[in-house]
Amino acid sequence: MTRLLTGTVLAFLLAFQAQAADYITREHIQQVIDVTDTASKNRDTAAIGEYLGETFEKIIEFPYEDLIATVRLDKKKYLYLIDSGWPTIEDYEYQRDNTVIHIMPDGLSGHSYSTITETLSLDGTRRVSKFREHALYALENGRPVITQISGHTLVGHTMPEPRQ
Repeated sequence: MTRLLTGTVLAFLLAFQAQAADYITREHIQQVIDVTDTASKNRDTAAIGEYLGETFEKIIEFPYEDLIATVRLDKKKYLYLIDSGWPTIEDYEYQRDNTVIHIMPDGLSGHSYSTITETLSLDGTRRVSKFREHALYALENGRPVITQISGHTLVGHTMPEPRQ
């Protein structure tokens, strides 16, 4: 009888753990943010790609003349773009601020809002731009991944240089 009770309790706990792994948590999302931020600071395209879902899409809005232009990139194009861009940049700094993480009510996905500041030198000119990022997350094969990043960016020398 004790064996049957122990077996039932153990089966219940294992089933609960398996079910719990099907839900995304704030900790999952924070882990993805931390790893991809470190990869960005290190200009490591492959590490960034590890945390982008198979159907990943990046949607970038930026001012162009009197209009707002929108660019959509799938995972392959996005990774190619950043990987080919790293060698052209002389100096690069990356900072994330004002991050807020939410889990959707069904627990299957979540999203974050952040402000990304990138400071870079290109052809001897130092530029600072900000991007208000909205990222969507889900579990893919049991791993937390980013499924979409969208937001609005200001391109070029949009802010004073940070104080040294």
